[in-house]
Amino acid sequence: MSTAPDLDEPVHLAPYDPAWAVRGRALVERLSAGLGELGLHAEVEHIGSTSVPGLDAKPLLDVQIGCAAGDVDAVVGYVRGLGFEHLGEAGVPGREYLRRRSEQPANVHVVGLRGQLWTDNLLFRDHLRGHPEAAARYARAKRDAALAAGRLLAYSEHKAATVAELMAQAQARARAFRA
Repeated sequence: MSTAPDLDEPVHLAPYDPAWAVRGRALVERLSAGLGELGLHAEVEHIGSTSVPGLDAKPLLDVQIGCAAGDVDAVVGYVRGLGFEHLGEAGVPGREYLRRRSEQPANVHVVGLRGQLWTDNLLFRDHLRGHPEAAARYARAKRDAALAAGRLLAYSEHKAATVAELMAQAQARARAFRA
């Protein structure tokens, strides 16, 4: 994980806000339309805790853009033009990370369409949406992490084991469903 001071920002959680879903859809639509106008084939999804009804979250949207490797620079350039700061991979190989802390705070993750990061992020989101017990466990881990660590990198590290366990559950359920 990167130790860039710019990345390691303060963390606070907020109770779920139904407006996050509305704002997430609006950002997805804005990004999709803009990328389409540029002739770029990309898919955009609202991910992260703000995309899971009922889940406490950092009050900022996470959106994932999946595109072909050859389009990453153009996608990043477009998102930067919307006022997002580009922080490179930020410790996650294969992802370009951008954030905006004005207007509606948001993170944008540019990844390979249908690649492992794309698939894992959607699988994790959908697992939490479909399994309230998993979402409740994740909520407890997030609250504990926020109390134990007031900054992003330590917060992420503190909840990493729970994330890994929930991801393993999601992958096992997905394999069982395909079987």
